[in-house]
Amino acid sequence: MLDTNHSRKFYPIIALLLLLLLAAGGYIVLLNIKQHRLSTADEKSDVTLVSPTPGSHDDSLADLGTRPDWSTLDLWQETITRDDFFRLLTEVYTLDDSWKRYITVHPDHAIIRTDTRKPGATYRLNFSSILSEASPNRNWSGAGELAPGTTEKPLAGVHIAIDPGHIGGEFAKIEERWFQMGNHQAVQEGDMTLITGKIIKKKLIKLGAKVYLIRGDNKPVNPHRPDFYRQAAEAKARSIGKSDEQTITSYQNKFFYRTGEIRERARRVNLAFSPDLVLCLHYNAESWADPENPTLTDANHYHVLLHGALTRSEIAHDDERYEMLVKILQRSHGEEKILGMYMAHSLSLSTKLPAYEYSPGTSQARRIDGVPGLWARNLLANRLYQCPVIFLEPYVMNNKEVHDRVQLGDFEGTKLINGEEKKSIYREYADAVILALREYYLDHRIVYEPEEK
Repeated sequence: MLDTNHSRKFYPIIALLLLLLLAAGGYIVLLNIKQHRLSTADEKSDVTLVSPTPGSHDDSLADLGTRPDWSTLDLWQETITRDDFFRLLTEVYTLDDSWKRYITVHPDHAIIRTDTRKPGATYRLNFSSILSEASPNRNWSGAGELAPGTTEKPLAGVHIAIDPGHIGGEFAKIEERWFQMGNHQAVQEGDMTLITGKIIKKKLIKLGAKVYLIRGDNKPVNPHRPDFYRQAAEAKARSIGKSDEQTITSYQNKFFYRTGEIRERARRVNLAFSPDLVLCLHYNAESWADPENPTLTDANHYHVLLHGALTRSEIAHDDERYEMLVKILQRSHGEEKILGMYMAHSLSLSTKLPAYEYSPGTSQARRIDGVPGLWARNLLANRLYQCPVIFLEPYVMNNKEVHDRVQLGDFEGTKLINGEEKKSIYREYADAVILALREYYLDHRIVYEPEEK
């Protein structure tokens, strides 16, 4: 028989232990809640997104982005020093310290978050302790790595892809790259870039380059049409609290003519052509108040864009962060920057236009080395092509003189325009590009003089 009096002696002790356990549990819960609030408020805190449910928009990726294979970065283990990595990361590819939420830089390695939906999902990139003279692993060649050219063909063997921006033709209105003044010929950027691209292609071939024109007509490269993107558009609209048909249709169209189109162009070029350089051809425009009633402006300018300047929201995307790292590890910026300098200078000389200036304190661009008209921005095309990319934006299409020059079409020789003899706007643009490329490769690769016969 149990001694009940003896057992009762332990009741107070047991009760006290239970109270201590409850108090400890409560303290842990409160501590976790406090820590969660602090981490949410702290800009440099760890960011973890909830995994998307089927049919929902994945906020951890850019629009229509796919989850990257981080193991492909193994190619560049111990190929870049900490100083070079940190300099490119902070002085070229980002605009503020928000990268610290996703990348931790140590003396001999960096820890990079790979999937913000999963706590602890990281990739370790080991730095090199010494500068390497060998070129990093990449499928393109810089000017200094090419076999010798000649003064007649300074671009011999250079693989260049030309990307005439937008689509044009019957798609010009849906992609919002179209306007018309009265009964004048409509101005369509996609048509203009294609004319320019074809002229540049012919001239590059004469200089020895192997050239791929990404589109040869005013038709999409993208095999899909807006209806294909219905589900993605609905999910995107829901992610911003919208469900109206106008918003959904707008996203469908943008996913077709912009996001899906650029992604398909990059996929084909990267797989089939492996260029040493991509030229993205565009014309600029100034905004007007009423979309239905365009107005002409006196403003006219040029600028050149390189890849870089990721914003806080962009570096938060797992795929954009990965694509930025590929650019850093391939050392694309070194080639792009010098090429961009030549291009900006040539556009200034050829067009006699002023350089475009972003607003002071802009949160979407970074000036490159103080060069007028040369900027870094994180554009989809600059980011996806796996080689140096030069993105060109000369001329304002709704400038009064530019509008008049577009009405004249393409022509050989010169015509009197506002009291001055000028080439067609397309040939002036093309000649500026050719001048920059010719001078750049003459200056930065081994070139032989042809032997006299």
